[in-house]
Amino acid sequence: MNGRVSLPMYDLPGLQTAWDAWWREMCRAMAMDGVTGLQEGLTRCPDLMAHWRDPSMRLSQTCGYPYKLGLDRDWRLVATPVYDVAWCDGPRYRNIVLVRRDDAAESLADLRGRRVAFNSRDSHSGYNSLRWMIAPLAEGGRFFGDTVQSGGHLASIKALAAGEVDCCSVDCVTFALIAKHGIAPTDGLRVLAEGPLVPGLPFIVPRSTPEGEVLALKAGLIAAAARPEMAGLNAFLLVDGFAEVLESGYDAIADMDAEAAAKGYPALK
Repeated sequence: MNGRVSLPMYDLPGLQTAWDAWWREMCRAMAMDGVTGLQEGLTRCPDLMAHWRDPSMRLSQTCGYPYKLGLDRDWRLVATPVYDVAWCDGPRYRNIVLVRRDDAAESLADLRGRRVAFNSRDSHSGYNSLRWMIAPLAEGGRFFGDTVQSGGHLASIKALAAGEVDCCSVDCVTFALIAKHGIAPTDGLRVLAEGPLVPGLPFIVPRSTPEGEVLALKAGLIAAAARPEMAGLNAFLLVDGFAEVLESGYDAIADMDAEAAAKGYPALK
């Protein structure tokens, strides 16, 4: 293996230095087990699809939804991080639907006609899972009064806190990191509903990567994250190790997409 590394999924403002340090220490720990060749410096690219098409990119992280929407043709799973977050269960995570603390809504049905923010249409936690949750409540393919594409979970949370939207759905790990490190105001928000558990955001390598290298990297990630010297950075970033999740585990995400469409709710609106 030799090439660039990008870990864009939880690379929030204020945490980039910590992720740089975490990956640098992971590389050094993996080198003790003979796993070398990956750059210690993380690559950052605002266009995710462009960086996933970059032939020099050797390791990245993705959301399960774009992975099942076609990214799996060119990339394959290595291992899925486990996060020390209350809404997670091992390598599985969920979306959480947020409203302001003073909102009278008691259930998803109370959001009918409201304004919702979502990060992007290729997001499981921000779009796909929320659409699946709302599908049984939609009438004529509509439920919300307005939808706003914010561009990111952090932007959705800020818009909700500022009163620009009435609700949003976000990745529970993202929310936990934002709350833990005070990246955006969250005290005025509350969780209205929780989505189903699905496999979390996996580390991936190109399909062309030899099988032996994939297996070595998987073992290296698992072993390195468990080393005592990683404990401080792991705790800061809520990382609790790695687990192996089969490709078939991510089928649940595609199934939710299909189920929402079958119920007459092909798009969030």
